[in-house]
Amino acid sequence: MKKRVAIVLSVIMLAMSLAACGGGGSSASVAGSYKATQMEADGEMINIAEYEAMLGMKLDFSLELKEDGKASMSMMGESMGDGEWKQDGSTVTLTFEGESAQAEYKNGKITLEMDGDKVIFEKK
Repeated sequence: MKKRVAIVLSVIMLAMSLAACGGGGSSASVAGSYKATQMEADGEMINIAEYEAMLGMKLDFSLELKEDGKASMSMMGESMGDGEWKQDGSTVTLTFEGESAQAEYKNGKITLEMDGDKVIFEKK
């Protein structure tokens, strides 16, 4: 249980750092609304819905990529910031507060990796 709490805390830290960074992409337009469905920390893959059930609370981590290149993120109903996104093939670059990060877009999913931790977003 302590390890899972540590994993969630590291994913939350990753999410917070994304308010200052970004990532993900593919050849089909990636624009749309996404919800985080899985996360990986310390090599352990976690299904977010199962983890929310275990915690008894919703993380509700979402990413919105608008057609005009604007981006926004929220977690637990709170805005984590607004930014921009660009797509080059399967790579999506997210920029928040002047910091950029890249993610991979594949099969309708955006995989964002930072500092060895991953968050996987699926289109709503």
